[in-house]
Amino acid sequence: MAETAKNSSDMTEEMQALLEATTRGLSSGGLKREVDSWLGSGPNEPVTAKQIESASGPNKVAAACRETGVSLESFAAVLPDIIDEVSPRGKVEISSRSAIPPKRIEQFIDDNKALIRRMYGDFMQP
Repeated sequence: MAETAKNSSDMTEEMQALLEATTRGLSSGGLKREVDSWLGSGPNEPVTAKQIESASGPNKVAAACRETGVSLESFAAVLPDIIDEVSPRGKVEISSRSAIPPKRIEQFIDDNKALIRRMYGDFMQP
């Protein structure tokens, strides 16, 4: 039982770190207004694959998508809602109280973990 709790805690910490790195990377790349809308209480501004590519560097994004097989379009379509739902108080907080079922957040991270690490790994805090 303790091992399951530890694994769950490690997974939660990893999900939080990956999503925080994503918000930092996109904000510093010129999408601060969009990211702030996802973290805030108002409507979420959409983001396109082209905007993410521009904010993160086209070569870096192309290589990350090619290496991981992840569609940047599908990543961009879901990201605002995921960030919005895990940031009820204006910052990323992964918890079981999220309106998005934890399995959906977990699936998003599983599907996009390699892409996020390649694009925003530099923004992950030790």
